[in-house]
Amino acid sequence: MAAKTKPSKRDAILDAMLDIVVERGFHDAPMSLVAQRSGASAGVIYHYFPSKEAIIQALYESISALKRASILEGFSLEQDPRDTFIQGCLNTYSFYRKHKREMRFYEQYKHAGFACSPEPLEKDERAAAFFHRFSSRSKGGVLNEWPAEVLNELTLNLIVRLAGLPRKLPDALLREIADNMWETVKAK
Repeated sequence: MAAKTKPSKRDAILDAMLDIVVERGFHDAPMSLVAQRSGASAGVIYHYFPSKEAIIQALYESISALKRASILEGFSLEQDPRDTFIQGCLNTYSFYRKHKREMRFYEQYKHAGFACSPEPLEKDERAAAFFHRFSSRSKGGVLNEWPAEVLNELTLNLIVRLAGLPRKLPDALLREIADNMWETVKAK
């Protein structure tokens, strides 16, 4: 049996902050508790991060990158858009089921009003190509001309809510749902 590698101090700090924010929220996440839970002294924490906000931003960026990589798994521009859409829905569902803790942090981050800025999408050419493909036809994509908020509500937000249900849905049902969503949002 392979030995588990001990997380780096930086990762331990991020993991401690994740747990604390999920349990208590951003505003009740004192650095003293981060130090206690991570096993790192205040000096070590400030060696890696200049502030609490910097830890939160690093955690947000880490989760965003993990989420993006999971959703894009198997994506290629050569693949049929319908197949890519369905696979993206399945990947999203699996990610949200597997990473509930991270997604609780992510949702809190979106609503907390921190001055932290999200990582620009332009840094990830593959993600930019994916999101361009799944934009409206007038913007060069394959979807109809509804506002992005409507398209998100009918697709991504539905998948996220389904992933939050207590019972895991069978893949065949998820594929059927994704196929029906595709028929609803694709450009005619």
